[in-house]
Amino acid sequence: MKSKNFTLKIFFCFLFISSYIFGFFLRENLAGGAEQDFLNFTWPLIISFKKDFLFTIINYGTFGEGSLPLFHIINAYLNPFIFNQIFFQGSITLISVINVLIFFQIIEKKYNLKKVDALLYSSIFLILPFFRSSAFWGITENFGWLFLLLSIKYYNLINKDKSSKQIKLIFLTCLFSSMALYTRPYMVFFPIFIVLKLFIEKEFSLLKYFLLFFLIFSTPGLKLIHMWDGIFKLGNNEINLIKDYHNPKYVFKNLLIFSSLFLFYTIPFEFSKKLKFDKKIVFYFFIIFFILILQNYLGNFDYLKSTQIGGGAFLKINNILFGDNLIFFLFIASLGALLIIKYLLESKKNKIIFFCLLIFCFPKIILQEYFEPLILIVLFTLMDLGKKNLHLFNQNKTVLIFCSYFTCYYFGSLFYRYILS
Repeated sequence: MKSKNFTLKIFFCFLFISSYIFGFFLRENLAGGAEQDFLNFTWPLIISFKKDFLFTIINYGTFGEGSLPLFHIINAYLNPFIFNQIFFQGSITLISVINVLIFFQIIEKKYNLKKVDALLYSSIFLILPFFRSSAFWGITENFGWLFLLLSIKYYNLINKDKSSKQIKLIFLTCLFSSMALYTRPYMVFFPIFIVLKLFIEKEFSLLKYFLLFFLIFSTPGLKLIHMWDGIFKLGNNEINLIKDYHNPKYVFKNLLIFSSLFLFYTIPFEFSKKLKFDKKIVFYFFIIFFILILQNYLGNFDYLKSTQIGGGAFLKINNILFGDNLIFFLFIASLGALLIIKYLLESKKNKIIFFCLLIFCFPKIILQEYFEPLILIVLFTLMDLGKKNLHLFNQNKTVLIFCSYFTCYYFGSLFYRYILS
């Protein structure tokens, strides 16, 4: 049995790595819009920064890029491969692998995993469709995840080190979380989480250092806001990025999609547990499901029927199999909502995390790429999972469930992108 498990692990490891390499050379684009985003926004900005930094930073919004400029600046001045698009995209594909290595370091120490198991969990990144597309086409997302992971790595070490190194770890946490934010604005969730957690837990001795360093690292952002006379507008200046596309008013309508996506990425972990029939859980599920069915009957979810862009995997499956009938999606969203409630009840820390993750529900159109690999990162590195569940990651069954599930997701994405679409 041990030999069989080891053989399966080697197979999955080979599959993840080889498919990642071949995916780049085959110019795979499972995200659909990655190539056009690169050609229309990312590449013109990098070239423009290389030619004229001051002009480009002042007129940043006219380029139509929705993220902040750190990715473009770093690559314009530090990446030696910007002489050619393919070579540049190859460099981003290679740099994206560092995400795997940092995630490997974090979870190996946190759960005391075998190296092969830690490698397999982290290598799942390599078959995530949106992670792959961002890597292969050289767009901004994977730099944001990289800086976030570096920040989490040092953050998780702070409470373990009570020496003078603690201030250094706080500095590095603030530095990389700020770099993540200057790459992808939604990464602001992590600094907010840190500050809220320290304040609620009354750890003011640490909070003062975090606030000091965050204040220092916010200086470039405040300068940009002043230069742009507020948050920049896109394209012809008729589109306000905050007012029109990223606003708290969209949170409520996105909660169902958020809960379905949370379930989507945590299914392997939930299936690794011993399933127990609990009358209370079943009762709460039917209460949630009944409320959603009632809201659907009243027409409050009609917007989901016309969603063509975004919405996540389960909404797309619903549209393919059931058309305008949302019963399947509402069933899934109810399970996701129940799961979120369960984690909320686990600890105060989880409540803070989910509150901060609501910022990912601000977009007018919520895309699955916002949560990939975000939910896996949060699940493995930040959330309280319950002491009785921590040992699950060390079990062969859990490793193989994770690998099998996300392999199916990858091949399903290939089928959807290149056959159904």
